[in-house]
Amino acid sequence: MTKQLFLRILQYNIRKSLKIQESFLIDKEVCKFDIVIIQKQEHNINNSQSFNSAYNFFHLVKNSSSQSRTCIYVNKCLRFNQWTVETAESDICSIRILTRNTDDKTQMLRLLNVYNSSSLFITFTEKLSTISCLNELLKNNCKQLVVEDFNLHHSHWEKRRCFTQHMMIDILLNVITNARLRLLLKSNTITCKIHNQFTMIDLVFSSEKIQFMTRKCKVRIDLHQRSDHLSIVTELNLQTISVQLSTCWLWKKMNTEALSAYLQIHLLSDHSLNSKAEMNDRATEIIRVLQEIIEKSTLWAKSLNWARNFWNQSCFKVVMKSRWLQIIWKM
Repeated sequence: MTKQLFLRILQYNIRKSLKIQESFLIDKEVCKFDIVIIQKQEHNINNSQSFNSAYNFFHLVKNSSSQSRTCIYVNKCLRFNQWTVETAESDICSIRILTRNTDDKTQMLRLLNVYNSSSLFITFTEKLSTISCLNELLKNNCKQLVVEDFNLHHSHWEKRRCFTQHMMIDILLNVITNARLRLLLKSNTITCKIHNQFTMIDLVFSSEKIQFMTRKCKVRIDLHQRSDHLSIVTELNLQTISVQLSTCWLWKKMNTEALSAYLQIHLLSDHSLNSKAEMNDRATEIIRVLQEIIEKSTLWAKSLNWARNFWNQSCFKVVMKSRWLQIIWKM
């Protein structure tokens, strides 16, 4: 297990495209993030679940409804006891992550993924909208990061391109003000292109203490996957514990000829060893040479994507018991 110095969060609206979602989640750069936040994800037609094959590097957190438009992917490298699911509604999904700050003090971070559907009329205010529900969730005064797609425009974050203003923006501003949230993403940042218009509707808000812990919050164009939206990266100065993948050597594919030639040059010695110090130095030298030639003549085995160190005998027993109960139930 290793300590990660930063918590890396990635946000993306995939516009209900399964191809975009698949290619995005298997991208090597995306797999390096601790948390991946998706809006308007595509669902599996068989079980109403979002795309998350056994080969993925993430655990999926979402509502069971096929109409849900928010989900959170948690990297499997994060330990299970570091995060918990708090809310899994249709358009609001939240988790809590146990982290440590730079002073090595425990910090509980609340991460919310919010989507608000666009209305046909700018004067229409919905009493049961996502924003109204968000007001109740944000009453809890804690360190929180809110990643969202409100589909609302305002001069506060779009000074140059804001031509219309929805009536619900006043409700949103009241919610943000009451929760004392700060906008992390720089104003006038282009996050979406719809109908040949560049807008900023994907936003990142945080509480005041999280704002001072933020290393960066910006758009990543290189991770773009043909969606109308751009991906947004947020890095926080919060530490997490990650589980490293176990690796092994491909001994059967070792280059034995290179190994033999290297050993004859470096290990064969004619002089005798007359003291314990000389024996210890010689043993250390032999170990160093062996490690060096193994790295040069032997390849690493490629780990399976779904292999993780959290799997143990207890997990195996639980799976076997659930399968046995499933057989009994079908009988």
